[in-house]
Amino acid sequence: MKISDDVALVDVLNQLSEMCNFSIVAKDTYSKTELKDKVFGVNIRNMSLSEVFDLLLSEKNLSYEFSNNVLKILSLKTQIFKLDYITSIREGTAVTQASVDATPSEISSSSSSSDNSQDDSSQGSSNLIKTTERFDFWEKLDAELKAILNNSSEHITAPDPIINQNAGLITVTATPSQLKRVEKYIDEMQKRLKKQVIIDVSIISVELNNEYKQGVDWSKFELGFNTYIGNSRNNPSSSATWTNKGNSLSDGFGRTLNIAANLNFSLDGMINFLETNGKTKVISSPKVTTLNNQQALISVGDNINYRVQQKTDNGNSNSDRLTTTYKQYSVFIGILLNLLPEVSDNNKIMLRINPSLSNFKYAEDDTRQNALREIAPDTVQKKLSTVVQVDSGDTIILGGLIGQTKGKNNTSVPLLSDIPLIGGVFKSTRDNIKTTELIFVITPHVVDFDKKKPLNQSLKDLGFSKTIYE
Repeated sequence: MKISDDVALVDVLNQLSEMCNFSIVAKDTYSKTELKDKVFGVNIRNMSLSEVFDLLLSEKNLSYEFSNNVLKILSLKTQIFKLDYITSIREGTAVTQASVDATPSEISSSSSSSDNSQDDSSQGSSNLIKTTERFDFWEKLDAELKAILNNSSEHITAPDPIINQNAGLITVTATPSQLKRVEKYIDEMQKRLKKQVIIDVSIISVELNNEYKQGVDWSKFELGFNTYIGNSRNNPSSSATWTNKGNSLSDGFGRTLNIAANLNFSLDGMINFLETNGKTKVISSPKVTTLNNQQALISVGDNINYRVQQKTDNGNSNSDRLTTTYKQYSVFIGILLNLLPEVSDNNKIMLRINPSLSNFKYAEDDTRQNALREIAPDTVQKKLSTVVQVDSGDTIILGGLIGQTKGKNNTSVPLLSDIPLIGGVFKSTRDNIKTTELIFVITPHVVDFDKKKPLNQSLKDLGFSKTIYE
């Protein structure tokens, strides 16, 4: 069958129906209008009916159903997509504030936040940086699908998609071209969302010797990778490379704070190196798994609770007109590490790292209280923020969080110091200041579901010595 002149599409289909003995039904007004359009240069030879229908109708952005020798032509088609994702909404707020009259944070208090991330730097006379992140997957998906379905290129408006969050089903009624765009978007989105990252973290504390009070001297670290630090006289050379796509940080002495290694890295070797700078201790060594573009939070420390007295005037004229109430507040003392990975198509990992350290300002506050505190303890906070890009399995080292702890050093002469009245002559007490630097060793791994490795083998690769299945 060959068409060389301009002929209406409906006439072509009518001729086919006579030749192949089937009926034609146009289901709506839009499809009837499209069937009146002219076609030219159609050559049908050695093709099945389904191939002919695809050639004639799909080009007109029409859907069809063929069964029992009846061809039903329609403009809109309904398709159901499956998408597995949690229904919860993740919200987080990070606040950095410096103010002499800052209001404390109440326990279990919450604040509303807008979509996406936002910064708020105006808060009276305070120096405030507030970052709020809110991630509502299904709400975003609904808005994005509506934008994909109805754009300026379509002559017909598709109805809004129906999303069942609990079942993970998306029902879309649209034209063939609209359905293709939605299908492509959902497929690409699932590939990105389902990527997972295992992050291996070691938090190391180094009590610095007197000659290293300014921090660890990384210029002497030559364990198989280059260190890039501003104060090094001779940077070691090796076959490894260093990668940093974020802002470089400095500790104030010209020393770069974040470095990354590509190969030949040994945690035991690094600990041996840190021992030359001072007494070294591994505080925590967690492993966390998170989805692509989802935050992981590691917390090592304590919540110090205290209460604030408040008096309320109840309006009575008697002596009991004042009512005393208390509000509970808390201060976190310890280490917080906020990690946010983003995995590219070639499995490169862009990692946002936000570590923070908070300590008591005065040593006497770090003692157990017999009663609930009536005033918040003074604290010292240190924070860093950086963004790096590494390959899966590369190691990032982040240092420079240096803190000082004041204490007492008691010395005495055995036996003589225990003599009543004169024993104090043989005792001495002096102030002692310890300088400690925190080192974060971070190794992200992209989880490859295609390799289908045995569970115990993959866990051993990540540092576990034995699994319960062995």
